[in-house]
Amino acid sequence: MDIHRRSSCRLLAGVLVAGSLAAGSAHAATRGAPPAAAPAPVAQVAPVFDMAPLPVTTGQLAQFILTPSGQVAGLLLADGTQVFCPRELGDSLPGIVHPGEQVSINGLKGAGRPIVRAYAVTGPRGRRIADVRVEGAVIPYDSPSIGPDVPVDGIILAPLYDMQGKVQGVIMRNHAVVYVGETNASRLAAWFKPGATLHAIGTGVAGERGTAINAREIGPDVNQAIHVEPADAPPPGAFPGSSGYDVIPGGSTAE
Repeated sequence: MDIHRRSSCRLLAGVLVAGSLAAGSAHAATRGAPPAAAPAPVAQVAPVFDMAPLPVTTGQLAQFILTPSGQVAGLLLADGTQVFCPRELGDSLPGIVHPGEQVSINGLKGAGRPIVRAYAVTGPRGRRIADVRVEGAVIPYDSPSIGPDVPVDGIILAPLYDMQGKVQGVIMRNHAVVYVGETNASRLAAWFKPGATLHAIGTGVAGERGTAINAREIGPDVNQAIHVEPADAPPPGAFPGSSGYDVIPGGSTAE
């Protein structure tokens, strides 16, 4: 009887020791593991200025105005108003409004041009975004477009303006946006009449949000197309690797 009692006690003690060791190991492993990082809260930056006193423009969104690199530069409303905004605001526009929906814009209206410089935009579901720049934030740079050629053919809807009200290209009825730059737009003004046919080809984007190109060839049709310097062409100068490439104009080594 004593033998059985001693054996049972030894067995029970062994089980308790093993359980204690296992629990200790698990506790040590948990204590040694780094704590899971909590998700960083999304910073909500409040506007510094009151946008309410700015004129309000409302209308139906006809399309986004894209840059040749695919960024949203603004909105085209159904009444022909072109709404322009900085990159930080433009990137957020597709998240609050879609083509065919109503939109409200707080911004400065152009004098003699159907343009608005947007500072705040409110979508149909009440979401509002404002032109707020975070201190120290890097301002994105729209690099020259590269990629395959994109052809554009159709009827001109309206001149394409920039934020200063200068013509820089055209918007087509098929929603394509053609950039040629201010100088070329002035030279080719006779071709840029609403209702006229236009053929253009250049590098850019063609996707779900729309088409936008920097035209390299342009004309009333393919047979009358001429070559133009793209709007994002680098300034004239020596090509990389040439003897004059590193010469600074006006410097001691410049001729």
